[in-house]
Amino acid sequence: MNDQMFIETLIITSSFFAIAVVLVLSVLLLERTS
Repeated sequence: MNDQMFIETLIITSSFFAIAVVLVLSVLLLERTS
């Protein structure tokens, strides 16, 4: 059973989570370097 809506939601959620992780890591690196 291939649920297209579930796949789209999963992709959007994973991409949003990846962006949040990158933002947190960049902030931590900036805090550490300065």
